[in-house]
Amino acid sequence: MLNTILSDFERTNDVTDGNEKDAVAAFAKYKKKAEDDIKAMEKDKKLKEDEVADIEDQLVDRNGDLKTARDAHQGALAELDTLHSTCVEGEETYEERIAKRQKEIEALKEAHDILESWQA
Repeated sequence: MLNTILSDFERTNDVTDGNEKDAVAAFAKYKKKAEDDIKAMEKDKKLKEDEVADIEDQLVDRNGDLKTARDAHQGALAELDTLHSTCVEGEETYEERIAKRQKEIEALKEAHDILESWQA
């Protein structure tokens, strides 16, 4: 009976040693795969962080461009208002232009008469 117990113990010990070796090999394989995955993910994370930083820099630049464009647009609108008031709103009717021209002609005739009488 002791021989049977001893043989069972040795067989259990051998099976346990084999299982432990298999488990150590599986763990080493899993650990290497996990470490490789971690390295790959850290590399991917670094690339994505760099990409985010680049995009944020571009966003700052674009916001500056947008502000410049809006300022230029506001300046153009102000200039347009100025030109509109002098060019379009100040436009005279045909009758007003004729009357103004007649006044100018009369003033020029008076000036011409003054010059003619001065020389004489």
